[in-house]
Parts: sequence; C-alpha cells; structure tokens
Amino acid sequence: MYRISFTGYRPEKLPFFGEDDPMCVDLTERISNQIGRLIADGANEFYTGMALGVDTWAAEAVLEHRKSHPEIKLIAVIPCPEQPSKWNSADRKRYRTILEKCDRTLTISPFYTRDCMHKRNRALVELCDVLIAVYDGKKGGTQYTVDFAKSRGKRVLVIPPM
Repeated sequence: MYRISFTGYRPEKLPFFGEDDPMCVDLTERISNQIGRLIADGANEFYTGMALGVDTWAAEAVLEHRKSHPEIKLIAVIPCPEQPSKWNSADRKRYRTILEKCDRTLTISPFYTRDCMHKRNRALVELCDVLIAVYDGKKGGTQYTVDFAKSRGKRVLVIPPM
C-alpha cells in the first residue's frame, strides 16, 4: 500500500480550450488510466491540492475509481479555506462537491498567506510515495514541485499534457 499525490497545470496554462476539447479528454483519460494502474499495484491513498485543472481532474478520476475500489481514499490538501473564493460559481460548486466526497481534508493555513500555495505543494510531496505530474518542463509551481519531489527521493511519474 502506498500514497499518491498530484501536481500539474491550471487550465489556462494548457494548450486546449475547454474540457470537451479532444486534447483535454485525452489528458483526463491518461490521468485516469495511470491512477487505475497504480490502484492495481497497491496504491490506496490519493492526495489532491484541489486547484483547478489537473488537481480537479485527478480528484474526480480517483472518485470514479473508488466506485469499484471502495478501499481507496481521497484526501484534500488545501492551502487555505479561501482557495476557491475568486473562482466562478460553477468551479466553486465543483470544488465543494469534490471536497464533500473526500475522506479527509488537511488545511495548510487558516487564512491566505503569500506562501500557503507553496507550503501546500511541499505538503503534497511530503505526504506521498509517488508524485503524478502533468508536466512538460515549463517553469513555475509544477516544476518546483517535481524538483522538490526528486530532491526528497520520491518517484515521479510524468504525464505530458499533450
């Protein structure tokens, strides 16, 4: 049994327009397939940072897999309670729906701080044995998280966005 965390890009940093774009559908299928392989290999806890994009798609894929594998757990690691406050209403509703289905929620900071997102990313790495990264080498938070995971000796599975 082992633990998986996710990292990856927000929708605006990905090369497609909307979740029904064939490239996005393909990406979400590849994320789900990787999760399925890890479940078959013994993964039983999954950690999501609950950001828009990859974190959300991965969380939804875990919840879908949980229908046939009720033993797996989904844990939300949120930077602060205000995380979705500037999102549109549909994204906030989606966030709440996922959060309600999580087995546990870990909150990094009781309020927004300059570094709460960074601390959330570090916590995701510290909590996992394997990091799934939707990543193509671009500089930013995903690159930092991948590099941090490698520096901690974590196994990193990269799923290219395209």
